[in-house]
Amino acid sequence: MTEIIDELSVLTGDLAPQKREDGYWFEAKTLNRSLLAKFMNEHAIRLSTMTAIERADGETDILYHFTNENVAINIRTKTAGQKIPSLGEFLPSANWIEREIHDLYAVYFEGHPDLSPLERPAELPEGFFRKEIADRLIKAKEAK
Repeated sequence: MTEIIDELSVLTGDLAPQKREDGYWFEAKTLNRSLLAKFMNEHAIRLSTMTAIERADGETDILYHFTNENVAINIRTKTAGQKIPSLGEFLPSANWIEREIHDLYAVYFEGHPDLSPLERPAELPEGFFRKEIADRLIKAKEAK
């Protein structure tokens, strides 16, 4: 596992990932998703899920959660202008997760084949989990 972590450190640019009880955590400043997907596939490391966290600067952190041999490998990166390249082209399991994050946080996954709403009701705007949008929806409901 040490060799995999060392190689991921180079891939993510994070030469000091955190090792915690819940796995390894990498902060990726830039991330070549094609190389990441190829590396993960070659080492039988699968994408478990992805999560999103709204940032105070208006961007969104995207966290990729992978598993291998009961070890979690987590890679955090952030959007630029609420955009980030899609991982789905290389790991099809990411497609639905990216659609969900697009619905909830209005993140545009560049290169994704279909960002149509997955679970968002038609009456709710794209990104309704973002604080500003959620606050606006609550105020509108309270005004009725």
